[in-house]
Amino acid sequence: MFSELAIAYLFFGGTGAGACVVLGLLECANIGRYGMRPAPSILGLGASASASSASRLGVPAPSRRAGGSFAVPHELMARGWSLGLLFLATGALCLMADLGRPERMIALWIAPRPTVVTLGAWALLITLLAATFFAVAANGDCSRMAPGLVLAVAAVAVIAGAVTTAYTGVLLGSLPSVVAFASPLVPVLFCLSSLSCGVAVVFAAASFVNSRSPFGGALRRLARIDGVLIGAEGAALALYAAHLFAQPATLTGAWALVQGEMAVLFWVVLVAGGLVAPLILERRYPAGDRRVKGLWIAFCVLLGGVALRLCVTDLAAFDLSQMPELAFGLVALPGT
Repeated sequence: MFSELAIAYLFFGGTGAGACVVLGLLECANIGRYGMRPAPSILGLGASASASSASRLGVPAPSRRAGGSFAVPHELMARGWSLGLLFLATGALCLMADLGRPERMIALWIAPRPTVVTLGAWALLITLLAATFFAVAANGDCSRMAPGLVLAVAAVAVIAGAVTTAYTGVLLGSLPSVVAFASPLVPVLFCLSSLSCGVAVVFAAASFVNSRSPFGGALRRLARIDGVLIGAEGAALALYAAHLFAQPATLTGAWALVQGEMAVLFWVVLVAGGLVAPLILERRYPAGDRRVKGLWIAFCVLLGGVALRLCVTDLAAFDLSQMPELAFGLVALPGT
């Protein structure tokens, strides 16, 4: 029922939106690095003396602890926003290509109607604009930007990104013909997965950052938050599987998921590779080789994000709407 482009949109769009949420919150935590002029250079004085002189002159000196517990270097934000924007743009292009006629999506913005699809289209557009703003600003001289402007755009990025992550799941739930999608657990699963993938984008960006400012503490705290997200995603996945087994209309899909055609994708790629492996790797992150471990965590989480979307969308092929013979007992159910 779903093309490769549609599934690619669900993954790339959700991951990019999740990255916008995470990076937007990090921007708020590191707001102290904005609105400051560099300390004046004074002949014959070192950096610390220049900073103290700047203080006497009333010029605030930059603090590398501007973000407190989540202080991260500017280079991480620049790389993270660029990578997040790449995911979002790829998702938008996949969506337009899947529609066949890009003007259909443009029509949603020009002449919007109050529908779920319109809300998702506008959320995606606003998220793209916010990510573009930060990607351009972070790769330029952004230290003098007004903190109020940064906070406002970061808030927009967080809200629009959160709506986009939820929309990728709500979009499936809006298909009344597929019984397997008619559960609030579907948008919950997609939202948790997108946020975890957003943290993975930050880990991937951090693996390519060379900074003298220590930011291991912020990465450890992000790893703990991602551990909570992965644990919640695993619990929601178990509840969703139980929900599928509880309904005769989705029982065939449930068996295909756990011991049928999708069993390898479900157990090996999604559960073992996308949930268990990142939890183990994040326990000691960023101890040891942070770069390599961060890339492995990002790879496992993103691979799990792809597997989740493949598993959920493939359930439609085993739905009562696609196999009406199930309603008349003409097909023997597995395990019966």
